[in-house]
Amino acid sequence: IVSRKIRTVTSSKQQQATRVQLVACAQKHKNISVGQEKQRETEKKGETMAIKEGMAQQYTLDDDRDDITTGDNNNDTAGDFEIPSSATADEAIGFRAIMASLSKSEIESMPDKNMPLRYFRAHKGDVPGALNGMRNTLEWRKAFQVDELLQSIQGENGNSEFAEQLRKEAATCKLYVRGYDSEGRALLYMRPSDENTQNETGNLRNLVYHLEKAIACSNRKGNMDKVGIVIDYKGYSLRNAPPMSTSRKTLDILQNHYPERLHKAYICNPPFVFRTFWAFIKPFIDPVTKQKILFCVGKAGMAQIAKDVGPENAKKLEKCAGGKGKVRPCVATEYMNLPFNVAFDE
Repeated sequence: IVSRKIRTVTSSKQQQATRVQLVACAQKHKNISVGQEKQRETEKKGETMAIKEGMAQQYTLDDDRDDITTGDNNNDTAGDFEIPSSATADEAIGFRAIMASLSKSEIESMPDKNMPLRYFRAHKGDVPGALNGMRNTLEWRKAFQVDELLQSIQGENGNSEFAEQLRKEAATCKLYVRGYDSEGRALLYMRPSDENTQNETGNLRNLVYHLEKAIACSNRKGNMDKVGIVIDYKGYSLRNAPPMSTSRKTLDILQNHYPERLHKAYICNPPFVFRTFWAFIKPFIDPVTKQKILFCVGKAGMAQIAKDVGPENAKKLEKCAGGKGKVRPCVATEYMNLPFNVAFDE
């Protein structure tokens, strides 16, 4: 009996010693991992600063013309782009660095002149990251055939397959542009309960088409970069919910290919079941984007939207967003035949 007790105590001490060793080993590994991560972050910052400093020395800003003048840079196209007026001094350097690194064909394929600044901001001043993100988006736009998609409805010799698919997806007005906020940002309405297909490709094309239309409407009002989104969940149920694959691809498009485009997203009439869907997609949403998503419930929520759009534009808000005036329901055939940069019922 005594022998068994001695062996039990010895075994217990050995197990305890082993646990201590394992904990120490794990802590050491953790410290090494943290150290390596900090080192990588420092190297990354150093690389970005080196690029910025190099560009600051290579480029000078012409005070009279506010454009980029280059020394021995062979990329003449880069000099045709003015630095956006909203750019800070640091952002101007980042803008120049990105433009200098792009090829002529890449610059010509940019959808607008503010693209480098948006990616610089989205990547928090990381020039290599912004450059990589921009190039990924330019490749994506080419593969997704964004230009062909936008010309399919009203352009001459448009892609008939795209046009037919877009008109089908838009038949219920589940996505459409209507109204503006106080600073001229177009409002894109989304109604998940009016989902009329489960075609992933069709839904994604419809999303991109309407995002680009909202951007074009904002541009016409003088606001080049941002749009607002109003999502009305009235009548929503899991039956209307898109497959998780579609939701993740939607988030990928919004976050990676349209960064710094969203001003605010207003979630209206969120049902209890939406919490389940939100729990699924929330981990995939960028923290900065999360701060722009507002759950508008009750009088306080509606008041927030009314404040953002201003008294005059509030008259054209739909009821789901707190509008009190009489507004026409969306008519898909009329809407899809409007000029691309004109919202419904303007």
